[in-house]
Amino acid sequence: MALYTRDHLPGLLAGMASHPARVFLLFGERYLCRAAIAQLEQALLRETGGTVHPIDGDQEEIGTTLAKLRSFTLLPGRQIYRVTDTRLFHSRQVAKSVWDRTVKAHAEAKSEQARRGLRAFLASGGLDPMAPDSDPAALSATEWQQCFGFARPDGDLSWTRAYLADGGETSPTVPSSDPGDMLAAVLATGIPANNVLILMAEEVDKRKKLFKLLKDEQAIIDLSVETGSSSKAQKEQKGVLQDLIRQTLAEEGKTMVPALIDLLIDRVGFHPVAAIMELRKVITYLGDRSQVTRDDLDLLVGRTRQEALFELTSALARRDLEQSLAITDRLQENGIHPLAVVAALRNFVRGLLLLRSLIERPETGFKPAMSAAAFQQTCLPRLKEWSQWKKELGGHPFALYMQCKTAAGFSLPMLAAWLHHLLKAEFRLKGSPLAPEIILQHLIMALLSRESQKRSELAG
Repeated sequence: MALYTRDHLPGLLAGMASHPARVFLLFGERYLCRAAIAQLEQALLRETGGTVHPIDGDQEEIGTTLAKLRSFTLLPGRQIYRVTDTRLFHSRQVAKSVWDRTVKAHAEAKSEQARRGLRAFLASGGLDPMAPDSDPAALSATEWQQCFGFARPDGDLSWTRAYLADGGETSPTVPSSDPGDMLAAVLATGIPANNVLILMAEEVDKRKKLFKLLKDEQAIIDLSVETGSSSKAQKEQKGVLQDLIRQTLAEEGKTMVPALIDLLIDRVGFHPVAAIMELRKVITYLGDRSQVTRDDLDLLVGRTRQEALFELTSALARRDLEQSLAITDRLQENGIHPLAVVAALRNFVRGLLLLRSLIERPETGFKPAMSAAAFQQTCLPRLKEWSQWKKELGGHPFALYMQCKTAAGFSLPMLAAWLHHLLKAEFRLKGSPLAPEIILQHLIMALLSRESQKRSELAG
């Protein structure tokens, strides 16, 4: 067998019915993994029939799973044991990415994703999520570094306790042997011909022996998509969504011109689940009509979170109080969680603060009146010299140029004051009896009030 990508998936599925692997590992973007697993299960069961046995990897007893895998059954057809969120490939190598995913889910008020991510994060560091001494908020900086391989984040981490307390399940028994070695031993001795194991994970440590074993002898499907805002990442993300949209349209016998596919992607952003849900909503509305029109999209696919939040940050950059308040109200009407609004604003202000501090240095040579071409020739190479900010400065040159021009319009004291206001708003949203819409309105007025700006200018 080998390591496959999503481009190889159709060919792989075509040969699965007659000669399937004994174990499949799918990792990467969650929606793509789930969709591929559904196709894989359909291909495996098409001729023989059988049963799918779902297993939650978060609560899996690995010994029980392996016992089922190597046992014969009286049930007819192929027996598929599907483990979602397997912990077999967790390690310190993936801890940082799991933590970032958990923090993002928490900021967006996606409690189930945050809970699942936090438990996976603790497991990646060798900690039992249900043990009292595994509380991440109580770990010292040294303990955190030893467990997870990166520095303990600044700030209050007490929010993690609520997700751990909300687990509601009993902690699985920790096996005495390495789970990967246990699976390898079962595969070496052989398993019944009708038994298949499907493993799914969002992050994997490719250095693990089990990963190499499955790559050499079984089947691994890599469905990961490059993240970030670089042109390469955005191109890959857009390609994935275009493929999903075209596939869904073909399945439903509908058509859409390429320009409208791009418009749908612009409105939804890189959220495969949201893109397909919005598209299916439009398809249902079409009825007997075969082609999606611009009017259909305008009627049914409104401004999504990504677009609306971008509008809000743009209005703040212009210091347009009236428009900022109107967009904030619209965000609330669209069901976007207030903490997600604060998180987006915090990231925006931090980005401005970084760029403002960098362009203040004489060696960058930045001037607000300079052209984009001059910026790219003189300033950009100097900014790139700060390797510690490689990720933050890795976007498109023109986009970075416009961000620097925006940052130049704010003083460092003013941006620091904005972060203070955002922190106060976050605390109020988490512990104040005030309505969230009032807190957000107060936040916007605090950021853009003339008095606040004057105080910041005097502090500078």
